[in-house]
Amino acid sequence: MKSRILTTTASIRFGVASSLILAAALIVSMSLIIDKLTFNSSRISAAAGSSSAGDRFLLPPIMDDTRLRYSARGTGTMTINGAGCCEGINFVGAFEIDYLQETGGRVEITRLQTNLADIDIVFRLLIFEINRLKIRCGETHNEGSIIANVDDHGNLTIPSGAASISGASFENRNALGECSGRGTVLTATNDRALSGLLDPAANRIALAGAFNTRVDGNNYNLTLNMTGIYTNRPPQARFGVEGRNLEAFAQGGCPARLSTGNKPEMVVEANDPSGLKMSLRSQSYDPDGAWSRADVALDKWFYARGGDPFNFVAEGRKYGPMNFDFGPQHRLRLETSDRLGAATTADCSFRVVDKTAPEVTPPASIRVPATIRGGARVGDSPALRVFLTGATCRDLVDLSPAPMPPLVAGAEVTIATIFPVSVSNVTFRCRDRFGNTGTAQSSVNVVLSKSNHATRTSR
Repeated sequence: MKSRILTTTASIRFGVASSLILAAALIVSMSLIIDKLTFNSSRISAAAGSSSAGDRFLLPPIMDDTRLRYSARGTGTMTINGAGCCEGINFVGAFEIDYLQETGGRVEITRLQTNLADIDIVFRLLIFEINRLKIRCGETHNEGSIIANVDDHGNLTIPSGAASISGASFENRNALGECSGRGTVLTATNDRALSGLLDPAANRIALAGAFNTRVDGNNYNLTLNMTGIYTNRPPQARFGVEGRNLEAFAQGGCPARLSTGNKPEMVVEANDPSGLKMSLRSQSYDPDGAWSRADVALDKWFYARGGDPFNFVAEGRKYGPMNFDFGPQHRLRLETSDRLGAATTADCSFRVVDKTAPEVTPPASIRVPATIRGGARVGDSPALRVFLTGATCRDLVDLSPAPMPPLVAGAEVTIATIFPVSVSNVTFRCRDRFGNTGTAQSSVNVVLSKSNHATRTSR
């Protein structure tokens, strides 16, 4: 790592040591940052917020920002080896990081802050202490956003030169925690790619690496190992609905399905004469707690018709019922935000269609006597005519589906149709206003008999 060091320390030897220690803090912070950069999928918008539990506040979600927001913190150890400094000493630091992740794996680290633990470095000659270097209020932070990439397996890469960091430390800290006295100021940029393994699903961050820097003509090797946990991960917006024939989606999921045909599209089957009637229900949760809702602060519902922009509808875990008519595309969005302002969205887009055929209930099968040689003619048999008009139809969307002529052997039955002496299957039909045809079957048994009485039998 290339660095420029300005110091007021009298001894060059001690100035190098303090600069390297501060550099260690910088790099560990970089590492932790990197580690945090991870995770997948659901879309999210967020406004900046503090990761400290004591100053949490709710910020309005940014609907146009679809990046996932994460916050994390952890500890890291750094060892420095080089001329005149620090062999075998572990320097400990605490880190806090905020970053945004886009679809495709691009990561923007917006905040990287490191606080180095207070430490005294004792320099000895044989058994004698010859000087003591005090590191107090060691702090580093990023100079502008750091752009990195994470792949589908959580492997993170910060390219060489992408991370610029600055920091400072002092010599004294008073009882109030304020620091003063001679100190060190340092700026640094990574001169090689940094890498890490990020696993927000398991709440795990880990990073290890080695860095080289040159100070006052001497080369120094910095090796770090760090671990951390997430202080805030985005909530998971989960869309759900309630309504007739929508029971399968009450626990989550958009009811839209891909239709087949020349123009595949997402559709939802109508369940009401007006189209689709359903209530919106949030099944959103937050991964930062042990219970289902955990850190979820607010659910907001938005609606757009056709190509119109989204408009706010309501807030809360449940809303409705809402009616969606036939024809246009309907777009719904659930936005779930947590108490730090991070938010994810779940979308559901569809057209309302009626592809369900009416339900047809046929009459019970009958037995009728022949009316002519070889069979029974419809026009000659009152019992047969009653049977042929005895079907009923029911449809959720079309309250008056139209009955259609029954079929026998694939042909429509007319008043002149003759049923032969035998058992004939009859197909009863109804059609709704969208052209859906429902069918059901019954049968007619024509028998030779002197009686013209028709006896009904069970099907």
